Amino acid sequence: MRLFKWSAIWIALVILITGFLSYIAYDLDLAAWQTQLRTAGSIFFMIALIVGGVLTTDSAYRNRKRFFYREEWSFICILVTVFLFGISFLLS
Repeated sequence: MRLFKWSAIWIALVILITGFLSYIAYDLDLAAWQTQLRTAGSIFFMIALIVGGVLTTDSAYRNRKRFFYREEWSFICILVTVFLFGISFLLS
């Protein structure tokens, strides 16, 4: 359940920030907002790849005293990516 809560927080935050920037810069042009959402989704996918790849080293894997694990954050970033691309396709 914590995964979906974090995903919802990141999705809402990205939608609000990109919507606000789109409103200021382009007077809420849906095509510009759609492009910004896709760019943000691509960035979250890149973060998911980095988190899933970099944190799989032995030293990072042995240090599991954290309250989060690499698999969780990779999955959260992938969920955010899927939702942002889905929302951007709904805007078209």
